[in-house]
Amino acid sequence: MPTGVDKATGVKVALKEPGSLHNLVGIGDAENDHAFLGVCECSSAVDNALPARQDRLDWINRGSHGAGVEELIEKLLANDLQDVLDSRLGSRV
Repeated sequence: MPTGVDKATGVKVALKEPGSLHNLVGIGDAENDHAFLGVCECSSAVDNALPARQDRLDWINRGSHGAGVEELIEKLLANDLQDVLDSRLGSRV
């Protein structure tokens, strides 16, 4: 990849029309996800993510690989990640 191009720059270009990263949810597992997850309003990782990646996230899925992605989708559909938001706000109180 060219210098200065990563997943975050790609998602910013993809979302240029809507013009906002608000409500962007991301999931990752490795160092190349760092910039991308940093621009997401809610960032998560699958259970098998690198430990250095896990400490900067809003939520760690219990499932690994594809099962972790399915878990995130199920949470989105069930309650729009409200439980993740509640736990995030609770940790700041």
